[in-house]
Amino acid sequence: MADMRGSASVQDQPHNKQAVLPKRSGGRRLAAGCLVTGFLGVLLLVALAIAGVVAAPSIRNWISNSDIPFFNSLSETVIEGSREVIIEENWVTDVVERSSKGVVSIAIAEASLDPSQGTISDSIGIGTGFVIDEDGVILTNQHVVSDPDASYIAIGWDGQRYTVTDIARDDVNDFAILRVEGAGDLEALPLGTSQSLQLGQFVVAIGNPLGDLPGTVTTGVISGLGRSVTASSGGFWGTARTYEDVIQTDAAINPGNSGGPLLDSEGMVIGINFATTSGADNISFALPIDRAKERIVEYNANGRFIKPYFGVEYVLISRSEAMFYEDVVPGAFVRRVVAGSPAADAGVQSGDIITRIDGNPVTTSFSSIIQGYSVGDEVAVDVWREGETQTMTVVLTEAE
Repeated sequence: MADMRGSASVQDQPHNKQAVLPKRSGGRRLAAGCLVTGFLGVLLLVALAIAGVVAAPSIRNWISNSDIPFFNSLSETVIEGSREVIIEENWVTDVVERSSKGVVSIAIAEASLDPSQGTISDSIGIGTGFVIDEDGVILTNQHVVSDPDASYIAIGWDGQRYTVTDIARDDVNDFAILRVEGAGDLEALPLGTSQSLQLGQFVVAIGNPLGDLPGTVTTGVISGLGRSVTASSGGFWGTARTYEDVIQTDAAINPGNSGGPLLDSEGMVIGINFATTSGADNISFALPIDRAKERIVEYNANGRFIKPYFGVEYVLISRSEAMFYEDVVPGAFVRRVVAGSPAADAGVQSGDIITRIDGNPVTTSFSSIIQGYSVGDEVAVDVWREGETQTMTVVLTEAE
């Protein structure tokens, strides 16, 4: 519009064409240039202000104390945004820095042949553990160290290897306590509580995923509480075990993370990572630390886990599974009775189906039910045999 009006004015006064046109056109160029320069200057000033707010404390203070409304608003927005990012990063790095020396990789020690060195000591990473006592006591999952014939080692954050000299296993709760020679620079992690956890609470997992990536850190939130998880070796005749009241998290947990700590934002251990879900992303589970603390107290007092012993191998039959078989009812199907065990002494036989314990139906892990009793307790057991129910009294002894 400005150029069109200028042209019209020149045509009305042709004798002023040479004098007027350059002046008016140049004036508009100058005005437009000033506008662009001013706009760029403002952008530059804003950019410098933002950089100053983020990078220089003195500039942040000057802007914060400025009487200019724009700068005040900018200060609040950028400083608050920067603070949020810094805080979110710092708590993770702080937890990792404080906890890393207390996390170890669990491996099986073995010998191997090297073309250039001959026979050498080697190891296969299988899981994770964490230090609960600086005298060399480590907590992990029982399934990580389940092979009684294997030689295990713990590998510290600095690559230092520690020979495992003793293992106490709690296969029902999937806990194991290891003792190692010479704790070195290992540091015990503080144990928190799992009683007051909240959905959405931030957590950090540290472990050795795939058995070959020690010190791996993943973050997430508590995505579920009070979960019931059944771990099975597969198939109808596979051994299945149900874990009640476990923690669900979306922090990445992979094979090899088992036995590692799940930490809260203060660096306190609130759970022990033990299971993930195949065929699904971001669904993993941790055993509550309060359950482990009870077993730790027992271990410290006795040097072992005291477990009531029944003496059968079984597979749990659900109501829906029982419908597919003739003369089969829901319960714990006894595959084998251990000779000389409390079950054998009471008359339990292979092929029996244990339907009730002290009048309560067997609908969850039979082993977990038995672990709710103490050594020496007398337990009333209902078994289904050849279409009839028989009641037997089993006196629980201590498991070896």
